[in-house]
Amino acid sequence: MKSFNPLIATIVVSTLALQVSASPVSVTSADLPGSCDPMAALPTVVDELGTSAAFPADERIAATFSFNNTDACVSSSSPLLPNVEVRITNLTTVSFTDLHYVADPGTGFTNFDGVINGFEAVRIDNVGVNRPLIGEFGGILPLVFEPGETWLFVLDDWGNAAGFGAADLGSIGVPTGVPGDLSTGSIVAIPVPEPASLSILALGAAAMCLRGKRS
Repeated sequence: MKSFNPLIATIVVSTLALQVSASPVSVTSADLPGSCDPMAALPTVVDELGTSAAFPADERIAATFSFNNTDACVSSSSPLLPNVEVRITNLTTVSFTDLHYVADPGTGFTNFDGVINGFEAVRIDNVGVNRPLIGEFGGILPLVFEPGETWLFVLDDWGNAAGFGAADLGSIGVPTGVPGDLSTGSIVAIPVPEPASLSILALGAAAMCLRGKRS
């Protein structure tokens, strides 16, 4: 009979506790011919960030928007249509990378890199021809959306058929959302493991190896 190991039990409980509050979503990303930049492949499961109270605390952001004339991708932007600046603030205690904006049905913009789940999407960065990210405020690491940090990004020729705003990021699920949500888009991202989380996982792996040698 194998003995109970309290260290392993603690590691398992702690590891599960790190995962209980997030609501990952399944995605498929693909490039589009004629897009501003190639669409880099995303993992098949990512986190979705949003402004709705339905989002858990570790996926909550605040958002505002305004119109402007800054082009993120000059080759695709029309001089006859307004662009929008979207300002998002990380209200969580988690850092995220590889942020992408995904248009909901009825929303369109021209500086897309490809599609996620079949809908126009853009990586929010300042690399390449398409550079939607025009400001990072309150953080330390570039292209890492840190707790309390605010990002400002541009969507060229943005519009929504129902007249909702670009800061309405309330859908749950990519990109269809929950019926009744006044949402025009989604933000998907990859959470960055905290150093403590990595230590717990490493300790757990070591404990499992040690137990295996003793059994």
